[in-house]
Amino acid sequence: MKSRLLVVGLLLGWQALAGAQTLAPEPAALDPTAERQRISAERVGHEAVYQQAERLCYSRFAVSDCLRDARQERRLAMDELRRQELLLNDMERKTRAIEALKRIETKLANQQEKTLQDASQTAKPPVVPRKQLQ
Repeated sequence: MKSRLLVVGLLLGWQALAGAQTLAPEPAALDPTAERQRISAERVGHEAVYQQAERLCYSRFAVSDCLRDARQERRLAMDELRRQELLLNDMERKTRAIEALKRIETKLANQQEKTLQDASQTAKPPVVPRKQLQ
């Protein structure tokens, strides 16, 4: 029975490491929607593993220790997924901020160009002094 729990724990640890490596690519290469779906699918998988471990624990004599270990494994896996989700949120927030700054810069450049054009159109031609009659 302990070997099954150990195997489940190792699988959870391995999946957590594999999940941590999936966020290594460049932020532009990541599809936030696909990453959120992957995280959600992993969450569902971890919950299923936890429920299976929980059922296994209730068939054992030392239920409390087994449940505590299963909850700890679940918490570690969920914490890793939450960390990945926070990184994804941070990446999206930074991307939106960069896009907003680019829009602002473009708008300011357009306004300055328009102001210069308006100023050149409304400028009066220079006054040429008339020759004084002597």
